[in-house]
Amino acid sequence: MELDVINIVLESFFTFWRACRNTAYTFFVCKGGRNSAKSTTIAQWIITYIMDKPVTALVIRKVGNTLEESCYEQLKEATVQLGVETQFTFTRKPLKITFKKTGNSIIFRGADDPAKLKSIKVSKFPIAIAWFEELSDFKLEEDVQTIVDSVLRENLPDKLRYRIFFSYNPPKRKQHWVNKKFETQFIPDNYYIHHSTYLDNPFLSEQTIQDINNTKATNKRKYDWIYLGKPIGGGIVPFDNLTFRAIKEDEFKTFDNVREGIDWGYAVDPFAYAMWHFDKTRNIIYAMHEVYGVKMSNREAYGKIRNITCSTITADSAEPKSIAEMKELGLRIRGAKKGQGSVEYGEKWLDDLTEIVIDPKRTPNIAREFENIDYEVDRDGNLKARLEDKDNHSIDLTRYAFEKDMKRQGFRFV
Repeated sequence: MELDVINIVLESFFTFWRACRNTAYTFFVCKGGRNSAKSTTIAQWIITYIMDKPVTALVIRKVGNTLEESCYEQLKEATVQLGVETQFTFTRKPLKITFKKTGNSIIFRGADDPAKLKSIKVSKFPIAIAWFEELSDFKLEEDVQTIVDSVLRENLPDKLRYRIFFSYNPPKRKQHWVNKKFETQFIPDNYYIHHSTYLDNPFLSEQTIQDINNTKATNKRKYDWIYLGKPIGGGIVPFDNLTFRAIKEDEFKTFDNVREGIDWGYAVDPFAYAMWHFDKTRNIIYAMHEVYGVKMSNREAYGKIRNITCSTITADSAEPKSIAEMKELGLRIRGAKKGQGSVEYGEKWLDDLTEIVIDPKRTPNIAREFENIDYEVDRDGNLKARLEDKDNHSIDLTRYAFEKDMKRQGFRFV
């Protein structure tokens, strides 16, 4: 670590500092609960780095007028914590923190209009560091990507490399793009993820700890979300019986109790097919195969399915023409016998299974949809008894595939 910061940085963030030295990572995600010191730690790292390398650091928040009382003060405090405040100059119009010895600096920008940051450039010291504070304030991932692309557009001089930092408290709703991107089985290799909570911060006041404990005692859901940094969704976790793990080939070869389903799609909605194995003795289902794609014609889908299918497929009955076409092409296929309450019954049946086993490498779209889904809420934020009707194609086809099993176990669609 640059400077003598071993006694300054919290022990729980030592792995973060080591990751910042690892050339395998470009993106660093610090998420977690309130009072976890993630922003403090990023600020400390940025100060030490610009003292060591001739680069500019760019600090971004969605709303520009929030920068002065948050990130600017956080970085200024970091210089005090590190004992180097006299080596910097601090200006407020515009917001800027400059290292006196070399003249490189930390600059601040709001992303009220992300397109305005496309042309940002510093002539002498390249922008090699970008920190997006309160990432979840950005409504669209595309707005963040626009700024990232602007920062990463040029090659850096030798021995310099880009580092992009994201810090945030996870939003409550699991469908928020930030949660879908980072609360997942699918993290790119060049991303480092660090999750922290107030429990990692030994410097909190007794009053703060007391307030946190009061929240824990009176509102556990709020405590889990705000202080543990969990995206709690509607408060009830859909499919808490999910297991994401590798399904090895020897195990896969034993799967012989097959169920298959299709959910139709063509334009913006994807066509989705899946094959499952049902271990009825242990009440466990295993995802085996999937075919998934947007603007996929029935003939294209047939070409992908015909070498996989080995039983009768149960498909969404809303498209009888598609079912008829697939029959003509040679598939064994039938329409699901949907009715009032069938969606809720099917979701409850899946939720009541002992386990739903998904290998993210074999069936990535099934994995993504099952881990991201959340319950619907009404206008007042009250939980409904059914899942959100979006990004749920694999879940729908799974209901169709096990329709007969549900009926045998006492579920009736009326």
